[in-house]
Amino acid sequence: MSHPTKSHQRFPFRATVHIRKNFRKLPPITQPIRPLEKDSRAPSSSLSATNIDLKYESSSPIGVDDFWNKLHQHIANQTSEHNDDHGNQNAPNKVVRIFVSSTFTDFFNEREVFPALRDEMEPAGLQIIDCDLRWGVPKDSTTEQTILTCLEELDRCFDDNGQPFFIGLVSDKYGWVPRLDELPTNITKRYHWIEGASITLMEFIHGALRTQNPNALFLIRNSENILKSIPDKYTDRFQDKDEYNQNQIQELRNQLHRIVAPEQIVHYDCLYDGLDSSSGRERVKIDGLNDFEEQTKKFLIEAIKKWYPSNFNNTNRSDPEQQQINTFLLNKTQIFVDRPKEFASLLKYITGDHKDFSLIDGEPSNKKNAQPLMALTGRSGDGKTMLLGKFVLTIEETQQSKFLLFYYFFDGAFHAQASHFMLTSLKQKLDKYLADNNIISPRTNERLKITDDSFLPDAIELLSIPLFIVVDGLDKVNMHADLIY
Repeated sequence: MSHPTKSHQRFPFRATVHIRKNFRKLPPITQPIRPLEKDSRAPSSSLSATNIDLKYESSSPIGVDDFWNKLHQHIANQTSEHNDDHGNQNAPNKVVRIFVSSTFTDFFNEREVFPALRDEMEPAGLQIIDCDLRWGVPKDSTTEQTILTCLEELDRCFDDNGQPFFIGLVSDKYGWVPRLDELPTNITKRYHWIEGASITLMEFIHGALRTQNPNALFLIRNSENILKSIPDKYTDRFQDKDEYNQNQIQELRNQLHRIVAPEQIVHYDCLYDGLDSSSGRERVKIDGLNDFEEQTKKFLIEAIKKWYPSNFNNTNRSDPEQQQINTFLLNKTQIFVDRPKEFASLLKYITGDHKDFSLIDGEPSNKKNAQPLMALTGRSGDGKTMLLGKFVLTIEETQQSKFLLFYYFFDGAFHAQASHFMLTSLKQKLDKYLADNNIISPRTNERLKITDDSFLPDAIELLSIPLFIVVDGLDKVNMHADLIY
């Protein structure tokens, strides 16, 4: 490797950052039909829930039996496109999206089960993201925007994980049912089963029922104790009064046992525990959820381990330092920077197509396969780390057979001797590659010893594919005085 002070290319970084949200912002299609009576308990902030229970002037919805017959026909006609698909993530570091679906006003307590799950999964190189859209849709969204936001977020789960990790919470509320005349044609054509479905049931169907998703868990609350105990003024937060909705929620409970495997359904009990005003809005407190939490955690851990077994194979696990960096990168790149020009320049550099780059210091090397260093510079906060993080994760997924990729992000490594750990990790990466490919030294006819002083240059010399090294945050670390790294 050339000395960094003698030969490198500088890559200026001054472009404006454009942030993309997790879902596409849809333009208004039709003027939204205003509800005659909006639930007064809906959040007053500019962001409101996707599963807010609203009351609309009733139209004649499809009959309950007709609805479920139509849905069963749809399920029977579905292909098995997702059954063996584990998503588009080929790298060891993966995002596991857990989509949580329920009606809005009655499941605040049950949704808080994920911190312990994150702690359990991170050492395996998996980042847990709970997709909870209660606060994710702008208040003035049209019906189409609301529906598509929910279903397209589920589509993102399909893209990443093949079959979403899905939690469906069922009680005595069916939720908001959009009127048929509110549903644009493109929605009804795309989702044939949508008429008569509440927003919550749409999520159930799209994320689990239509594909017979093995990663879905439905938790059905036994609400008798709560309904007997809560003050009368809060009853409508936990139980529908509309006859159609009551019939649908009862039939939903029956149909879940018909469609879903028994091991994917849990009935649980809980207790009324008074009222809580600590958040500024009085809410009903529910207690006795220990069994709910344990059952949910147990199912998800087993499902994730079964879905991604290689992440739990000790021989495939990276060292703790690298796992720490992997977790940092997954978190860092969730909201990503759209920089096609800079991304393309990085790709050109690693493929050797950098003749149009200007060498700002030193002389071109005559060594075989040598190329100067590229320096990515910019002001603090410009998004350098995010760009490099997204780049290495993309390369790791799409071109891992073409390069031996090593990356080290000092912001993700919390050690005083981070430079030492970086070199150690690089040696371990090279040693594993040589061992996996049965590469030995032609001079000794033996494997190189990682403890030898010459291991690093000798190992690089034996590689059959280019070694691509990305180091982020060199300016934040006290490297060796002579800058040999």
